[in-house]
Amino acid sequence: MSKYLSAELWKPSDGFITTKTAEKIIKENQRNLSILAGPGAGKTELLAQRANFILQTGACKAPQKILALSFKVDAAANIKNRVDLRCGRDLARRFDSSTFDAFFYSLVCRFSPLLPDWIKIPPGFDVYFFDHNWWGDYERIVLNGRPCQYKKTFSPLDLTNEPNEEIVKIWDYCAENKVADYDMCRSMALTIVKNNSQVRNLILSTYKYLFLDEFQDTTDPQYDFVKTIFEGSDTIITAVGDTNQMIMSWAGANPKNFKNLKKDFNSEAIPLAVNHRSNSKIVDLINHVIKDLTPPSEEPIIYEGARKAPPPVNCMGAKGFDNAENEAEYISKYINLLMSKTPSLLPSDFVLILRQRAQDYFDQANETFQNNSLNLRNEDALVVENGIKIQDLMSEPLSIFWILLIRYKTGFINYTQEKELENIASSLTGYDLDQDRDYKKLRKYIADLALCIDLSNPIENAVAKIVKTIGKTRIKAIFPQYRSQYLNKVGKSFCLLFQDALDKNPKDIKQAIENYEGTNQVKLMTIHKSKGLEFDTVFFVDFHDDSWWGLRQAVQQKNAEKQREEKNSFFVGLSRAEERLFFTKSKGSWPPVIAKLLKDSKLLISLPDAI
Repeated sequence: MSKYLSAELWKPSDGFITTKTAEKIIKENQRNLSILAGPGAGKTELLAQRANFILQTGACKAPQKILALSFKVDAAANIKNRVDLRCGRDLARRFDSSTFDAFFYSLVCRFSPLLPDWIKIPPGFDVYFFDHNWWGDYERIVLNGRPCQYKKTFSPLDLTNEPNEEIVKIWDYCAENKVADYDMCRSMALTIVKNNSQVRNLILSTYKYLFLDEFQDTTDPQYDFVKTIFEGSDTIITAVGDTNQMIMSWAGANPKNFKNLKKDFNSEAIPLAVNHRSNSKIVDLINHVIKDLTPPSEEPIIYEGARKAPPPVNCMGAKGFDNAENEAEYISKYINLLMSKTPSLLPSDFVLILRQRAQDYFDQANETFQNNSLNLRNEDALVVENGIKIQDLMSEPLSIFWILLIRYKTGFINYTQEKELENIASSLTGYDLDQDRDYKKLRKYIADLALCIDLSNPIENAVAKIVKTIGKTRIKAIFPQYRSQYLNKVGKSFCLLFQDALDKNPKDIKQAIENYEGTNQVKLMTIHKSKGLEFDTVFFVDFHDDSWWGLRQAVQQKNAEKQREEKNSFFVGLSRAEERLFFTKSKGSWPPVIAKLLKDSKLLISLPDAI
């Protein structure tokens, strides 16, 4: 008897309610799809349910797999976690979720012998972003405090052509120091697949389905990579994104790639026009902004709010202040007021979003928040110099695993967290969660790892023991991003952030864990960091003309493309809100273009002078 379900009997998991449109997307098994999914449309959950259907019904039978490629690390981790929880670890092993950069890196590590002879980058090289835009026509690598200056054109897409002497010199420098940046990895990966049909055929034989998440952020080289491998193949592509949320133009994102997918892969465009996130009044504002963003030659996609409950009274408003301290005083008191009225709300349900310079705002507002018994957390801050940012650390599979082990050890773990712990442990061991004998072994493995943890000693001791017990080779085989020095960066950042939380709460482990995770802290982040997230209440702070200088400059230069990009950023920020959305500024004037857009909506009120 087949272990697969019939397509007719298959049901979505976790109470997911399908519409005719959602069911078509989930069960499509012939055509390539372009899903136009706006904010709150549930695109990640839809992709997870689609993977669930494909794997559980045997549409993708072993050994073939599904490959999901995303622009951001947290997006790749989010969909992977959802698939793990919805279809079980045994089937989820055949769902590979990765960023483009991580996938490029894994290909280079596996097939570097196929690169041209002049490329001498050794196995196990470290990869990171070199410093950009600091040297005019130059960039720099900094190794052991020594900067190496080089021209930006050092990494052509196809490396098979005979390079000039300057390019060879730069690549030899990187090879000597065992480093490369992500553009170099991209070029090496693209060169490998373009010039070696056996690698392309191996990828095609492995992946029957391809998911492209946040497709609006795809760059030309990334799209060229997809086209090089998958054009003319039997692999079924599902691309999901929203051109109104395209805020990565500075990184090369191309809004025309949806049209390119239609031309090159004959994809069928399907709009997801339901917003599950926001209340009806915020959805009205979203639709108002979408109409402004939509070119005159196109018909705007108008979203229907799925939630029928009436929105809170005065759920959207704006207010100006004389300085950042007064702005922070007002916001922190407002948050305390809302939490007192709704005890289920936590500090982490509130976010302060701003256009840029999160650390500058944090420095001005943090003391005021503390004076009002609230902690403000800058998600954009590096945990330690040469480490990683707090928000990125929270989505790293190893840091998630370590904190779940600590929860397990101390007893502060719920059912969902325990299942997530088991799923990661299953990945690391290969034990099958659906087999009783394997499951018993897995539970013992988790218990043995937990024995490494002694919170009376520095947490770095426990982390080192856990890594040694698992084995670095095993970790790097399962999570390719850790094949470089990045493993050390994640470990160092985790230990410092958790140890700091523990030192402040040595007798309250539960509080320390929650402080590490940010549960008891109000978030502060830039628009770019907020993308893909949602919060009960959004304060769009520092909302003055100077912080939106890019929009002001674009208007002065009559640069329509740049104006749209800036408005897209505004759209991403406002659409994070579930129940309340407020705009505040601490100086200057409101940005005229956006102020007019908000005024024309007739949806905002002036906030009261006092809380």
